[in-house]
Amino acid sequence: MTSFYADVPRTQRMADRLGHYSTGMLMGAIGGAIAIGLFPPPGLLAITLPVLLFAFVIVSWLLMRHHDRRLCEHCVLSMPLNPSEQANRFQRRFWLAHTGSEPRFLIPYLAALIGSNFLTTTLGRVAWAVIQSSMIYLVLANTTHRRLQPWCPWCSGGGGGEEVDETPPVLPNDDRQLA
Repeated sequence: MTSFYADVPRTQRMADRLGHYSTGMLMGAIGGAIAIGLFPPPGLLAITLPVLLFAFVIVSWLLMRHHDRRLCEHCVLSMPLNPSEQANRFQRRFWLAHTGSEPRFLIPYLAALIGSNFLTTTLGRVAWAVIQSSMIYLVLANTTHRRLQPWCPWCSGGGGGEEVDETPPVLPNDDRQLA
């Protein structure tokens, strides 16, 4: 294992390490964007802070996508000892991870997410914050799904969260003796 790390550049190893924590960084960046939206900073920070936060969101999203392509050592160590029991607890997250990519849910969600930016009243800003914070749960659902995907009932043969009886079909039996 040491020879593997010796071949990988230090910047790549750092990106791999940060990639493991990028989900938390992305959720924190969403929280930071909500805080900036509710309490705008004064002066020059009103422009630079959102631009820096946007760059941080893009970098953490790219790190998360790069990390999701393989299973790192930290992911293996954080794997629960009872994954099927954990998967039963997270049925709602699995459902969201699967239906969140369907156009009939994705397009209205994106419309609400973008449209909420135009709410300017105090009550509108609170509604904006609630709508934007839903992205945190969406990121969490996709991360949970990635970790426990082999036990996801929608990914396995059932396709809808239902148990499917996968008993093999009975093969014809020929009891005649060969002469």
